Amino acid sequence: MTEDPRRTRHRSYRIADNFLAFWLGVVAPHLAEIERGLGEGIVDVILDGLDDFLGPRFEDAFRAHLRRLGETGALGPEIVAVGPFWTVGSEPVEIDAVVLAGGRREVTWVGEARWARRVDAGPIIAALRRKAAVLSRARPGLRVAVAAREAVSGPVDLAVTAADIFAPDG
Repeated sequence: MTEDPRRTRHRSYRIADNFLAFWLGVVAPHLAEIERGLGEGIVDVILDGLDDFLGPRFEDAFRAHLRRLGETGALGPEIVAVGPFWTVGSEPVEIDAVVLAGGRREVTWVGEARWARRVDAGPIIAALRRKAAVLSRARPGLRVAVAAREAVSGPVDLAVTAADIFAPDG
């Protein structure tokens, strides 16, 4: 996210269509046995792995929500990009959402989305602040957003729920 797209060779690919991704990633591996009549037993296996499938999709929806907020000015002026951030190496760092502002593409927000019904923002904020230390061009007063399906407790700059993300006008 913070690399210059004209100079980086890092690429990440994924299937953008969620229905097709679900079919290929979750259902298709079991298709032969479903067709042989074991579909009812496989439903439990699919349901057990459903959270693993939905977590990354929720992170994508969270970033899309932050982009919409950026368009309205709710995240501050001159928002130019919202995306994930990760590093590789001996101590990898992953941040679900990084918001960049201005011509210098300074980091103004970091965010974490959890596919859990309820989360306590305190430990998440502490972890995000530690992770944000590796970000270059972070503005002083870095703000934090945390998302969960139903509720985010604790003091946070921006608490986001699935109702916010998937609201008809959101």
